Amino acid sequence: MKFPHATPARTLALAACALALPLAGCTTPPQDAGTEPSRDVTLRIAPTEDPTGQALAHVYGDALEQLGYTISFTKPSQDPYRQLAEGAADIAIDTAPEAIGLLPAEQDPRGEDQLLAGDEAKKLVGLLNDAELGFTALPLTQGDAGAVMVLSGAEATEYSVTSVASLAAACSELTFISAAAPTAGLENALEDAGCAKPVFRTVDAATLHDELRAAVSRVVVLQQHDAVIGDEAFTMVDGSAKLFDAAPYLALAGEAVDQDAVDGLNQVTRQVNQQALVGLNRMVSGPDAIAPDDAAQRWRWIIDN
Repeated sequence: MKFPHATPARTLALAACALALPLAGCTTPPQDAGTEPSRDVTLRIAPTEDPTGQALAHVYGDALEQLGYTISFTKPSQDPYRQLAEGAADIAIDTAPEAIGLLPAEQDPRGEDQLLAGDEAKKLVGLLNDAELGFTALPLTQGDAGAVMVLSGAEATEYSVTSVASLAAACSELTFISAAAPTAGLENALEDAGCAKPVFRTVDAATLHDELRAAVSRVVVLQQHDAVIGDEAFTMVDGSAKLFDAAPYLALAGEAVDQDAVDGLNQVTRQVNQQALVGLNRMVSGPDAIAPDDAAQRWRWIIDN
């Protein structure tokens, strides 16, 4: 994270001030342009364990530091929202589906398919705020970290897969590979599309890309912001995002977060489109991956390119 530093103009102003002290009082010159005066407020941000989510949390933190807040980070966890709810953090950054468990079961916004659709994710934000849980749910990002079905171009051509319907028609010849066991929602969605008995195989997340590159009668479940999809020209099955939860990022802000900080968080949220998420993912993934906080330092370049 960046901190204000002395500029030549600021150094000259301080020197002039020192020379003028015997003659008159002198005030401290203003902060460098673009940096707000320091605030006597420390905000703790809870990030998720996912490297892309961690990088995004640091983007939010950098923006708040530029506004003069002191920022610290809790240890990345599988449940940053719970850290906020228990008072261990002031801001939590994760994807919308992870916030459902904060609500009473009867307020779950998902329908019978038990998948969180995009409109249901927006409804979730309202439900969280109406519940008065001691924090505020801020707007969702446009960029989505939800899953999709991906296969090689060769396999897409071999099995004539261009959509969920054509994927279902070929599913008896394909194996579905993911890092997590299939949910009832996914199994039901595939069955509704015409794939009655899909074959699933669960593997370590670190091997998903290699499974995809093997290109032997397999479809791999990846997050749609995974940079390898575009970088290696794999085929994303059109419409397959609807087989999974919509997963835009959602910032939750506790009572210590004032309106200026909320405005700063929302400004970052408006910048988080799909291309920006792919850019962050590219920087924190693969053999040349950099640390999430270093990736966050390149945010301006990411959103401008």
